Amino acid sequence: MISVWEEKIMKRFAGFLLALSAAFGLCLQPVRATGTTFGDIGAGSSDIIVLYTNDVHGGISDNAGLTGTSSSLGYAGIAAVRAEAQAQAAGVLLVDNGDSIQGAVFDTLSDGTASMDLMEKLGYDLCIPGNHEFDFGVDTFLDEVKNHPGLEYICANFTDMDGNFVLSKGYEVKDFEVDGSDVKIAFVGLDTPESISKGTPTYFMEDDGQTYKYTFNADTPEDFYAYIQKTVDQARTEADYVIVMGHIGDEGVTDGWSSPEIIENTDGIDVFLDGHAHSVIAGEQIENKDGEEVLLTSTGTKLENIGCLKLTVADGKISAAESHLIDTITDEEKSSEAYQNMASEVSAVEDQYAYLAEVVGHTDYDLKIYDPSDSSVRLVRTRDCNMADFLTDGYVWASSNLDGFEPTDLSLLNGGSIRADILAGDVTYTSVLTVFPWYTHVTEIKATGQQIVDCLEMGARKSPEECGGFMIGGNLSYQIDLSKESKVSEDSQGMFLGVDGSYENGDYRVSNVLIGGEPVDLEKEYLLVINDYYYTQCGDGMTMFQNDEAIVNGDDNVIDVELMCSFFKSLENEQVPDTYSNPYGDGRITVIADAEAAASETADSGLLNALTSSDLGIKEKNTAAFELSASSAVLNSDNLYCVRIAKDQLPASLQSAANVYAVSQADMSPVLCSRDGNGDLLVPVTDADGSVVLGTNSSNSIQTIAVVCMVILLIALIAAQAADRRRKE
Repeated sequence: MISVWEEKIMKRFAGFLLALSAAFGLCLQPVRATGTTFGDIGAGSSDIIVLYTNDVHGGISDNAGLTGTSSSLGYAGIAAVRAEAQAQAAGVLLVDNGDSIQGAVFDTLSDGTASMDLMEKLGYDLCIPGNHEFDFGVDTFLDEVKNHPGLEYICANFTDMDGNFVLSKGYEVKDFEVDGSDVKIAFVGLDTPESISKGTPTYFMEDDGQTYKYTFNADTPEDFYAYIQKTVDQARTEADYVIVMGHIGDEGVTDGWSSPEIIENTDGIDVFLDGHAHSVIAGEQIENKDGEEVLLTSTGTKLENIGCLKLTVADGKISAAESHLIDTITDEEKSSEAYQNMASEVSAVEDQYAYLAEVVGHTDYDLKIYDPSDSSVRLVRTRDCNMADFLTDGYVWASSNLDGFEPTDLSLLNGGSIRADILAGDVTYTSVLTVFPWYTHVTEIKATGQQIVDCLEMGARKSPEECGGFMIGGNLSYQIDLSKESKVSEDSQGMFLGVDGSYENGDYRVSNVLIGGEPVDLEKEYLLVINDYYYTQCGDGMTMFQNDEAIVNGDDNVIDVELMCSFFKSLENEQVPDTYSNPYGDGRITVIADAEAAASETADSGLLNALTSSDLGIKEKNTAAFELSASSAVLNSDNLYCVRIAKDQLPASLQSAANVYAVSQADMSPVLCSRDGNGDLLVPVTDADGSVVLGTNSSNSIQTIAVVCMVILLIALIAAQAADRRRKE
């Protein structure tokens, strides 16, 4: 079995190869097909169809102004697909894997009721909670479950401290009659233990704010696996087949709590329907602890895909399982009665909030949290971006312009609190509310430099993986050194305890922290604007600020949405200035490559000084223009380590070239360079000595080299897996 770290490396390199093949016009196809309709799946009378969704986050339609997406297939699309499936298959079930009721304005203003009303009308058969189902309070969610008897919520690992299920049951067995045989399928609900640390921890506590009232039964990964195994074993006594409905996540989650790790440490699960990480997984086979393959799948987010699990029955047993992601609703489906009826229900909800279309500002360019080159990548959880820069600067502005505040030293905002892009054009109140869908209170507190660097370190502990607690700041800059292992210590619930080492001695991944352009003073008390979620509620496990003195606290009722609308209106002509035009931000956060020394060695060895006339299209040589330093090492949008070359330092022939390649002189492996928003070139460091040649010619010879590289990778992976099997034997 491939280790988690090996898998991460393979995924990153595989992503590079896909990008490379696209650049060179090669026929390397991803597993997932696009343009998939339900008709492409080929459902028949011997099939059971399970339609599944996850992380809908208010994406009930493609009305981007209200839902935050223009790509949603919508609840109307689900209704049409289900009607079609019911006409063809032996049985059809519709299930949701959590985080459906938060992420859009109508859910913010209704505490999630708007989405639950629609889900009940749509007719979901089974649901589980995700971490965001608890955003409006655990008690609020449980009350709404009671108020929606048509929705059956299950979850095995969400219990009180005595082990009693908080929801009705941990799993549900569904019966299907197929070709005269009775087929029983158990659906087991699992929610991420991160619901506490990534939600509001106090919601899960008694009134004293110290004693936990609820648990997700995961004090250690081993405890978690054992609890799940016990549940699966029990379900197996009642069913022929076990499907986990999980809101767990395959990556970017706490070590030991991911869906692949659960599969690898249990047996008896046949299919794992996942959510939480917003990953798009058409279908991936993961070996369980007995070496048997388990199908893992997830739809992404915002209903941009509808999951379809086809279970084929032969001789009374499920003989085959296929998962597909539907991303297209046909014109015929859109004209169906099922589609039209559900579309009317959705429109009725959206019409209630049309009054929120007030224009508060304008931007000539997108304010981004998603990577412009890959919409599945949330920049705001791994690095700087223009949206986060704008919002945190708005927090700083508020401290000098809103009553009750004092001019602050800095602001902090976590990536997980920033939920949507704002597209170029007029900015409405709804646009801002889609970015900040929780109506979070903003506070100003007195915090020490040590607390601030602890917060940054906690936020960077998972880098370069996504983390909702990743921190961006106003009047703040810092670096993250990925060559250093995180030394953050957390309790069993993911709450911050400390760091094993000191900032002064270089034990932190975070370094060069500057506040107002000056090095942080660990003993100094700073004024900090931060949301109440981090101040008093210990959001994302941030416990360091909870006892600090407040200048403005949550009771003063300063709401993030209102604050940012005021900031927009304060701008000259209510126009976002050009300083925020780069989607990748202004550089206030620098991610340092795996070995900072490599960047220094790169400069010494003359990276780019080898520019020469060659068959790759370089027409001039200029070594003096490419003097680099270690601080120029950055991560590009593909998480490849690069050096940044200013556009005006490049030879004229390369300044506007559409395709510029870095080719290692050692092995001639070509890498397509990228550009940032200013046109500066981001050049990957491709080998140990960093020696590269730049060119603009995607010739046949380069295509041949790319194919050879991919073949070598495949051979290496096959050899590694074979060696791993031999070790097991």
